Amino acid sequence: MGTGSRDHNRDAKTKQLLAALEGAGKRHTAQRYAVCKALAAHPGHPTVSEIYAEVRAEFPMISQATVYNTVEALRKLGALMQLDIADHDHIHYDLDVAPHVNLVCRHCENIADLQIDTLESLLDEAAERSGFEVEREAGLILYGVCPDCRQLGKKPGVRSHNTASAPNTASAGETGGGVSA
Repeated sequence: MGTGSRDHNRDAKTKQLLAALEGAGKRHTAQRYAVCKALAAHPGHPTVSEIYAEVRAEFPMISQATVYNTVEALRKLGALMQLDIADHDHIHYDLDVAPHVNLVCRHCENIADLQIDTLESLLDEAAERSGFEVEREAGLILYGVCPDCRQLGKKPGVRSHNTASAPNTASAGETGGGVSA
């Protein structure tokens, strides 16, 4: 995908997030615009702290509470999804609200998205066989070792939460989607 296309997608997503806020009666402010723009520009599954750091470069006086409140409003409106990832210190958010698989690396903590055509039928079967009412919008979270960490010799089951040496944040589709769960 070219840079122009990526910019267009980011701008469209920013407008979509702003429209959701405005539709809920929230005023259009420069700070909310900056939060929506930072969310749309993030390549992965951001935390409020990451968005705050990004927005603070443009608005040094913005509070983390303002960023959190904007993100939380968007979550309540269904414009983004909160990911409850085991063993992560911070809550991550996903702008892809359609049911999909989130692959979480136990070593670098990277989160990659994977679209699977049979996910709906898997969720149906899980609900039918277990009696659970499955929250479809949550999709599915799988844990394992990403291709980059596997290449470094990391193994499933042995955790090493060292984000300082985290590999890139490419999506599973860009890395071949290999997973050891």
